[in-house]
Amino acid sequence: MSLRIRLVVTLWLVTLLAGALTLGLAAGDAYKSARNDTQRTLVRASYVLERNYHMEPRMGDPLYAEMTSIKLLSVMAPGSCIRYEQGLITERRLCAGWQVFGPIAPAWFRETVEWFIKPPTPVLRTGSASPNGAFRIEASFDPVAASTLAWQRTRLALWQTLAMGAGVLLLGTITIIWRLGPVRGIVSGLDRLSRGDLETRVEPSGAREFARIAMAVNQLSDRLRASAAQSRALTRKLIEVEDVERQQLARDLHDEFGQTLTATAALAASISYAAAADRPDIERDAGAIGSNIRDMMECLRGAFARLRPPDLDDVGLAASLRTMMAGWEAQRGVQLTLGCNVDESAIHDAMALDIYRIVQECVTNAMRHGAPTYVDVSLQQSGARITLTVEDDGGGTLAPDTTGHGLLGIAERTSAMGGTLNMQQTEDGVRVRVTVPGAIVGRAA
Repeated sequence: MSLRIRLVVTLWLVTLLAGALTLGLAAGDAYKSARNDTQRTLVRASYVLERNYHMEPRMGDPLYAEMTSIKLLSVMAPGSCIRYEQGLITERRLCAGWQVFGPIAPAWFRETVEWFIKPPTPVLRTGSASPNGAFRIEASFDPVAASTLAWQRTRLALWQTLAMGAGVLLLGTITIIWRLGPVRGIVSGLDRLSRGDLETRVEPSGAREFARIAMAVNQLSDRLRASAAQSRALTRKLIEVEDVERQQLARDLHDEFGQTLTATAALAASISYAAAADRPDIERDAGAIGSNIRDMMECLRGAFARLRPPDLDDVGLAASLRTMMAGWEAQRGVQLTLGCNVDESAIHDAMALDIYRIVQECVTNAMRHGAPTYVDVSLQQSGARITLTVEDDGGGTLAPDTTGHGLLGIAERTSAMGGTLNMQQTEDGVRVRVTVPGAIVGRAA
């Protein structure tokens, strides 16, 4: 879920919570008004009863009690009730009407409100205005009237809350979506950077803080791109040094070790030829030495082929790969196939040598760490992009404890070309895929 959606959902939840709190406060205020009206009714009714001593000469009048009740009802708040007695007036109970509150509150509302809010409690007061004017009065508020008053105020607050909440939600949602618009571009740019797309650029927009973040992302992209270029240049230099050392080692082996083996083989042949007829053991040992020397020279020629790169300018990349693979086929009896549809004229020399070395290392690892029956090499070009895939069924693994300098060399050469490396463990063996972007292709002179 995006940040904008989370903020919009949070805004809606906060608005709903605020609306519920507003309705609760409206109901609570209604019950507070009921308590205040109860207290005021008690004070006013007490005042009426205290003033009744002026009518004591007419206490025996039959209309005295009714006139007192009329006076009391005139000062009572809607929904309030009193229970009183004074002198000759026996205990009476009066309740003021509360039709002004509107329709009676639904039963579910009354039960819900009374669950959270305590109804008004009755209040009691006694007093006298003269020795014969003692009175006792108790004021209360009808629970149904209190819940109905709360229902009336809650409904009024509900419409006000809905109107205000709708405005807040609409304006807040529009503001969040508008103000957080640049976030999507920034997050997308960071995602591309994490996937290795160092050409990522984020357009600064929106609030000043978002513009500064976008500029920071662009600066990070520039620095990463410069660092990657320096790393590729350094790796390229190290690879060139390694290739030079390989060529030097091949020359040293050919000039020194190769000549020594040739001389030793000639000496063994001379010993075998000059051996006396009665010393067949000398001839046999000389022949064994010559055989061992021939095996060593065969291994040395293989080392020459691996250390000394072919002349890619004259032979071409595909032909060089087929020659190398044919040598492995003759040596190990393994089927090696090559599928190639690249335009070799668009590949510069360093890149062609890197591809050759990667294929050479993959095939060598397959032969050394597995027992393949086939090795399939595919070199395909799509537009300006080149994809190299080497797959075998030798059963080798890519476990960390088996990875050595060979896989490290493949990774270094891939990095030097600015490509991406993907090594997978398949059901039968190992698949290595190297993808070189178009920015590297097409530099041939």
